[in-house]
Amino acid sequence: MKNKKLSTHQSGNKKHHSCETLNLLTGDTILKAMDGKLVTALILIDLSKAFDSVNPTFLLTKLSNVGASPSVVKWFESYLTGRTQSVRIGSAVSTPLPVSYGVPQGAILSPLLFSIYTNDLPSSVHHSKLESYVDDSKILLSFTVANVDCLKQQREEDLYLIANSCSENELLINPGKTKYMLIGTRQTLQQLPVDMTINFLNETITPVSFAKDVGMTIDSYLTYDQHITNLVSSCMNSLCQINRVKNVSIKKL
Repeated sequence: MKNKKLSTHQSGNKKHHSCETLNLLTGDTILKAMDGKLVTALILIDLSKAFDSVNPTFLLTKLSNVGASPSVVKWFESYLTGRTQSVRIGSAVSTPLPVSYGVPQGAILSPLLFSIYTNDLPSSVHHSKLESYVDDSKILLSFTVANVDCLKQQREEDLYLIANSCSENELLINPGKTKYMLIGTRQTLQQLPVDMTINFLNETITPVSFAKDVGMTIDSYLTYDQHITNLVSSCMNSLCQINRVKNVSIKKL
């Protein structure tokens, strides 16, 4: 952080940053666009097996690039390499096999290491704004209805650049789980053409009316109605479960 080599567009593992601050940033960006009668294209990028795809050799180089000393890089080399894993089913245990890729699952350092691994991802786009929370990344691009024709090219160009950057880092994007939304006022959205699909990695992606982003369900009008509905439903289920066991006596140990 002191060297200012870490991306300002990464909210994970950073002081005074969290899922909440990223959601506020996203909402504020979209609301400002809506006030200016703009529509915002929001694309939520899905990475397949993100933590398991990290190349340790690449990661060690990236650690050096952000200012880690040679001794620290050497320590991480010992931490990341020479690992093995095995599978246990009942009493049967498989033969240990070497783990050549990935960062340790569940380790407190793994999200930070992944954030450093993808530190250069936000700078890959030309037209959009890319924001991340560890392995959850999204791009936002606001536009006027009059410029909708050139929007498709800009979105697909940025998606191609993101895919190319991920490919260079040996990360795999899952276009089938990538969500694409158009957010604006009812009046501006009604003025958009019927066909607003985009092509990404040989997949045709159609806009959805709502999607979950870093714990928050966002809808096309940014009303949060769907998020509130889901939250109320979850709370009611929990209350029903509590109600079923409220009269059950607890035996003293």
